[in-house]
Amino acid sequence: MTQVAARRAARPRIPLRLWPSWITWPRLVLLALLLLYWFFVRALERVEGNIVLAGLLFPDLSPIQAASVTFSPWLTFVVEMLHPRVLRHFIPIIVGWQLAVQAAVSLMQVLYNCPDRQTAADFLRRQRRDRVGYLDLPYTILPHTLDSVREESILVRVGGPVQVIIPNGYAAVTERNARFMRVLPPGYHVLGRFEYLLGVVDLQPQSRSDKDVALLTREGIPLQADIGVTFAVDAGGDEATPQRPYPFDRDAVRRAAYEGVASPLGKVRGALSAWVSSHTLDELLAADDAHDAHNLMTEAIVNKVWEKDAEGRLVIKDGIRPLRFHVSRLTPPDDVSRQYIEAWLAAQHKEDQLARAGGTAQLAQDLETVRAEGYMLIIQALADRLRQAQQSAGSRMSGYVLTLTLVDALRQMYHLSTRETRAINADAGQIEQEVADVSTRLAELEESLRRPTVAFNPAE
Repeated sequence: MTQVAARRAARPRIPLRLWPSWITWPRLVLLALLLLYWFFVRALERVEGNIVLAGLLFPDLSPIQAASVTFSPWLTFVVEMLHPRVLRHFIPIIVGWQLAVQAAVSLMQVLYNCPDRQTAADFLRRQRRDRVGYLDLPYTILPHTLDSVREESILVRVGGPVQVIIPNGYAAVTERNARFMRVLPPGYHVLGRFEYLLGVVDLQPQSRSDKDVALLTREGIPLQADIGVTFAVDAGGDEATPQRPYPFDRDAVRRAAYEGVASPLGKVRGALSAWVSSHTLDELLAADDAHDAHNLMTEAIVNKVWEKDAEGRLVIKDGIRPLRFHVSRLTPPDDVSRQYIEAWLAAQHKEDQLARAGGTAQLAQDLETVRAEGYMLIIQALADRLRQAQQSAGSRMSGYVLTLTLVDALRQMYHLSTRETRAINADAGQIEQEVADVSTRLAELEESLRRPTVAFNPAE
């Protein structure tokens, strides 16, 4: 029983009407005034209903005899009210009414720029009845079709009553007498009398972009960049549902309808220009980590355009919530890029020269060490070869054999020095050439020191 009572209490109560909707207090007042005027002119004319009926029914009776004939009071009352002498007093009212209607139609035609008098008359009749027609079809309103629908229908251009449909993903704002009236969510709606459709707001994500934005660095070098912003009307904290995929905040929609959807692109452009003007070209393009520098710039721009509260959430002031933000690579002019590349190449060349100079000094030091060790090896090798030659020849070793032994030892030492030089630095071509020349000279010396072979001649 409790659940049934709760359901009954939750049902909306439909007000009961004691009379049709077309009966209004102004019409009742006009009807009462018309009846009073009718009774007044009846009394003013003093029509005798009995005499009129007697003259119609009994034309042979004299006026005195006709006055003595009595009829029903209701019948005589009707005859007196409908007598031509009484009804003639309604001619000025009827003519005045028609003139007033025609004047009102003319005023509507001029005031609301109607194409013809029939359109103005229909509009006036719709305003008097304050209800939509049974055969009227609703108008589908979109932001880009609102102007064309206004041109097509005077009821949409001036104000209802008219039926409209707001598609999903949009919301509309209406006003009456230039004052805000209500926000229309997506769906079917009936606009009241003179309820003007101010505008339709797009609730879906919108994108704005700007290419080749001119910027100046701190040292006055011009740069260019492309920026893009994706935003939407603030949802007001409501979650999207299948029935309402684009929730919205009514205050944000109202502000967007009156002030327009303020794109944050201009604010982003200003924040980017301020950020670039506070940094040099090297800080923007030659940072240690360009990716981190770009992220730092993006975060600084977002923090400047959209403030955050203590919990790190964006503070929505203008009813617009940012969704995505993009800044392209900062691009200097061609001549600046060329100079920048030349300066970078010069710096790299200088570093290479310094590195090569450091490597050459190390090579010279290593060669000096090898030369000192080579001298010792040569002396030791010469001593070893002389010792071996002396042991093999005994006390009969001649100066010729001793010289050949020394030359052969020198050749072996130079070959050993060549291999060590190649192991130290592969670019020491000049030193290798000198060693090769020395080796050739030693080979020629050895060849010249060899004794000539005496040919055996039997005839001698």
